[in-house]
Amino acid sequence: MAVARPVIFPAMLILLGYPAAVKAQQGDDALPPPPDVQAINQQAVFHLTLVLNHYDTQQVVPVTRRDNDWYVASVDLQRAGIPAQYLPQGEVNVSALPNVRTDYDSERQRLLLFVPGDWLPERFTAFNSGQARSKLYYGRGSLLNYDFYASNTDSIGGQASLWHEYRFFAGNASFSSTGTVISPFAGGDSQQEGYTRYDTTLTFTDEEDAIQWSVGDVISDALSWSNSVRVGGISYGRDFSLRPDLVTWPVPTFSGEAAVPTSVDVFINGYRAGSKQLEPGPFTLTNMPYINGAGNAVLVTTDALGRQVSTTLPFYVASDLLKKGLSDGAATVGSLRRSYGIDNFDYGPLVGSGSYRYGLTDYLTLEAHGEGAQELALGGAGTVVKLGRLGVVNGAWTQSRMRGDSGSQLNWGYQYSTGVFSIATQHSRRERGFGNLALYDQNYYYTRTDNDEQQPIASLSRNSDQYSLSLSLGDFGNVGAAWIGVRSFDNSKTELINLSWSRNLWRASNIYLSASRDRQRDDWTVAMTLQIPIGERDNVALSAENTPDAGNTQRINYSHAMPTEGGFSWNMALARQSREDNYQQATLGWRNNNVELQGGMYGYTHMRTWWGEAMGSLVLMDNELLAANRINDAFVVVSTSGQPGIPVNYENQPVGKTNRNGYLLVSGVSSYYPASYSINTLDLPADTRITETERRVALRRHSGYLVEFPMVQERVASVILHDEAGLPVPLASEVSRQGRAPAVVGYDGIAWLENLEENNVLTVRQPDGARCIARLTLDPNPEHKLQTYGPLTCKRSN
Repeated sequence: MAVARPVIFPAMLILLGYPAAVKAQQGDDALPPPPDVQAINQQAVFHLTLVLNHYDTQQVVPVTRRDNDWYVASVDLQRAGIPAQYLPQGEVNVSALPNVRTDYDSERQRLLLFVPGDWLPERFTAFNSGQARSKLYYGRGSLLNYDFYASNTDSIGGQASLWHEYRFFAGNASFSSTGTVISPFAGGDSQQEGYTRYDTTLTFTDEEDAIQWSVGDVISDALSWSNSVRVGGISYGRDFSLRPDLVTWPVPTFSGEAAVPTSVDVFINGYRAGSKQLEPGPFTLTNMPYINGAGNAVLVTTDALGRQVSTTLPFYVASDLLKKGLSDGAATVGSLRRSYGIDNFDYGPLVGSGSYRYGLTDYLTLEAHGEGAQELALGGAGTVVKLGRLGVVNGAWTQSRMRGDSGSQLNWGYQYSTGVFSIATQHSRRERGFGNLALYDQNYYYTRTDNDEQQPIASLSRNSDQYSLSLSLGDFGNVGAAWIGVRSFDNSKTELINLSWSRNLWRASNIYLSASRDRQRDDWTVAMTLQIPIGERDNVALSAENTPDAGNTQRINYSHAMPTEGGFSWNMALARQSREDNYQQATLGWRNNNVELQGGMYGYTHMRTWWGEAMGSLVLMDNELLAANRINDAFVVVSTSGQPGIPVNYENQPVGKTNRNGYLLVSGVSSYYPASYSINTLDLPADTRITETERRVALRRHSGYLVEFPMVQERVASVILHDEAGLPVPLASEVSRQGRAPAVVGYDGIAWLENLEENNVLTVRQPDGARCIARLTLDPNPEHKLQTYGPLTCKRSN
């Protein structure tokens, strides 16, 4: 704490001034006249800490005491938190301000100000900092994900396939291409023999604005009431997954007022979410924990005197909404893709599609969607509205005209969820002439035999309705129910009812019951599954089901999970079926850091299928080819400057050792998360110097990065130094070399020397000032072992 003192000390000056006056009377004209004691008591300047309503502002400002009143500069008071509208310009007599009390704390050198609560500005305090945005690292390289699968079925033959994903990345761009090669063998037959290309795409990302460009095979953006299509072209739009630090939906803010410094504890649905310190005055807590649905927040405030006030605030959070002022959307232009997965380069007519969402308020999000092509125009608008704490409704109207036919589509729904139950409904109504890009490029028309009127062969349903309910029964488990009804334009109907119940049993075991009914077929499908864990990795599942087609089935399954660090896994299953032969299944798997292998058998007594699979990835980075498990997102290559066998940790867990060239590939890395990568240096050679052992790195999506831990090999040795009499050089002597930092001699004349040359001149300065010189010649040390030389004779020098 800064201790402020007045510029003039009256008592001391009086004492010091008395002898000065005496001397002046004796004729010393050089001394000034004694100060006026009355003037000193009338005005003095202090440097005091401002305390506002018991809150220490941490500001030390000049304060003038004049006739028992206190004066502070207006700018200093504004900086402490008092709004300018309550203060005059220039110097302010705070003792004369209306409704303001002023106290002087002489012991702690503070000026205590007590102002009305409505003088203090509202402060917005972030309760939860959320996920901080991290600096992104990226490199240049390529990888090849592969999945080789082969199977052979008794009396039918076999088939082998090789799926691949080739990826090249550099900067904010990544190129990806996927495909499959299929080849029959042993008499097998395949309708898709040869190579099939799936998607080839070049993607650019801009994390700052959460924007993504894609060129090549893309999927158009869609809303909940529209459809996506595959297009060969360009797509541009928002992608909030590039910014995991952003919360796009409105989260509740809780407001209140604190008369004095206060701490607030927040409980969300009975669970403590955290605590925060508040300054005096109105406050608003923002950045609350990520929550969804209806609930209650309890704010417990505790002031400096220990008094507590509890306030309950209900809320409803809907992740379907956008924050006020936030926008989302994408546009796609290109050729409609046909025969995906069958024909490699079959592209149709030019089409365009676009979607847009905008958070008009925290309670209302506007939506729009449009599609266009030759002889197709479609446009629609929708809204998502939060009904206070009563849930969320959504609605949309779409109008289209395609090949001379026009029609409309109406969508609406309602959702409400709490920690105990949730309900949801969705409905759609369509006219016969409604069309969109999902139906545009099909063979739509045929001639009806009754009146020669052309009608579309493929169309969407006329009506569809969905209702769902989930309910938590506490210790009695969870219940779910759903009803789905679909009616087509030929008046055919589909109605399904699904019921489910699940409950945790002893330890980590659980039971699951389900039943579904098809009203058109007037039959039920029922199933029961009991999961029983055995140890840490083993699990037994018992199940029974009854279906209209297969009859009764009882199944037992035993599985052993694969360890995270790699190893073996297996699965065995037997099923007894009332209308089919008994079914058997057996799978054995093995994985290490380079590849995952699986194989097994499934089928019936008279017909079995034997299969095998190999999955993994090959990475080329820093001119090093590395193998790893399949990489779906990002990866890191750790380099130790050629040092082999160095243990590497990922998030403080060991993931392997560097290879003979000093590299280790860490696969399965999540993009945009700042993960920790470290090395264990305990087994490093003694002559190895390293500047850092841990780095925290966040990567771009679908990219890789070379994390380097530079290591320098330098010659080091332990040297024993004796004087000319054969006695150890005295303790605390200094050994110096040209251009090197001095080293200190320890007990028995031993000194540790680093960064040595092949021939070294050692100058030793003893505590008594005497000097001597020794010469050290190093022996070859190809294995980098710690070497000790000596005793070396240190000869005196003049």
